[in-house]
Amino acid sequence: MTAIENILQIEGPLLSGKLAEYLAKTEKIPINTASQKISRTKNLRKIKGFFSSNQSLCFLEHQYEGDQLFSVFTKALYESGRKYWYCINALKIHGGVINKRYLECYTNYPIKPLIKHLPFKQVLKKFVDQGILIFVGNEEYHFSPKFSNLSTTSISNRTIEVIKDDILSHFHKIMKNTGLISFNKGEIFAEYAKFRWGFKGPSYVRGLVENGKSGYILADILFGREFYKEDIMFFIEKLNHIQSFKNAPRIIPYLIVDNLHPEALAELKKRGIVIGFISELFGEKYAQALNELVAVLNNAGANLKSHPNKYLQLIDELKVYNETLIYNIRGTLFEYFVGHIHVKQCQSIDIGREIIENNGRHEIDVFAIYSDKVVFVECKATNSKIDEDKIWKWTSNKIPAFKSWLLKQETLKNHSVHFEYWATGGFTESAKEILDKLSESTNKFQVKYFEPETIRDLTVKMKNKKLKESLDNYFLKPNV
Repeated sequence: MTAIENILQIEGPLLSGKLAEYLAKTEKIPINTASQKISRTKNLRKIKGFFSSNQSLCFLEHQYEGDQLFSVFTKALYESGRKYWYCINALKIHGGVINKRYLECYTNYPIKPLIKHLPFKQVLKKFVDQGILIFVGNEEYHFSPKFSNLSTTSISNRTIEVIKDDILSHFHKIMKNTGLISFNKGEIFAEYAKFRWGFKGPSYVRGLVENGKSGYILADILFGREFYKEDIMFFIEKLNHIQSFKNAPRIIPYLIVDNLHPEALAELKKRGIVIGFISELFGEKYAQALNELVAVLNNAGANLKSHPNKYLQLIDELKVYNETLIYNIRGTLFEYFVGHIHVKQCQSIDIGREIIENNGRHEIDVFAIYSDKVVFVECKATNSKIDEDKIWKWTSNKIPAFKSWLLKQETLKNHSVHFEYWATGGFTESAKEILDKLSESTNKFQVKYFEPETIRDLTVKMKNKKLKESLDNYFLKPNV
């Protein structure tokens, strides 16, 4: 083992400047000579292009394991590459998965060319090229599975984003109906001054108009957990950038939130930023129901096992305030609904679990463990039928990943394996043929699919009035 490898083995991953100091002291050589030795070392892993003074983060291959590298990288960015840290922090506080349109808001990188600023696409490409992030389906950024094993609950993250979309839409209505913005000019996920904002609207309110030019209402939203001072600094930095421009219009900045740490609250007030608490904008009871829904989904399996009817009660409460939201999170609720049917007899259950297997992240909609079997369930709450393309993707990508993952679970690998596909819209004939052939061709696992009538029969057998009502109200047309 070389001196450099020995230092990294003892100290963990280090920025090249710090590593050079250790090496110079160990070998009693000048810092410059140590730096040159580090740059010439070929079996050293490095992350480049993010740190001040052209430094690199140096590490050994095995230090990918256990999130050691992730922890050091995040701290090094905060101390020596702050402008890049915003991206990593945004993913971290959102469970390691975030939609591109929100990540554009939560970083202070311009989405259009701006002098002396790297654009969003270029910054994110650096993260992707170095294996830190992956871009999935032209829609979401994830931490690379090799880089971070940060556990995530997709059912919660997905629902939170839908809730945020809905809140921004209602915020737009408030701004419009109170006359704070021009009636038909507000935009959600809009560009303003080359940066992305959750909301923007031109305003001709007295005090904002200058030389005949409108001012603007600008807003971003954070929801789903307590947010700290460092979490809200992206918003302040974006405001600092745009207000440094020559002849910048006057603005009223809103940060819409549900839960702030006192230090974050004080910082926003000090900066003259309007804090739009969801409870104040939309009512305490609605905000409480949203928070309870997120709490239920954050620990979906345990909550379903201990309080199986809780989510049904929350649906009824939320419907009073916002029926549209219920239909927008219909997919999430259907996963919970299917879990509700399994939970009566299984030993434990998990909803929306994500696993890292076969070099990718894979979501298990419902994972039920019985005394003698495990059940992996795919859930689709769509009106259209599931076609053969969707079935091929399930059988060729997800099933192999789930089987491979299960073999590594010592307490479960000897259980029989069942795969189920539940679809409220049913299946095309070609899709059913594929599923039938797969079921008949193997004895190693079982495959079943559940169409509307099958789902209805199982629900009726549960003898749960509220469960039956939710089926009729949200997932299947009631029998007449």
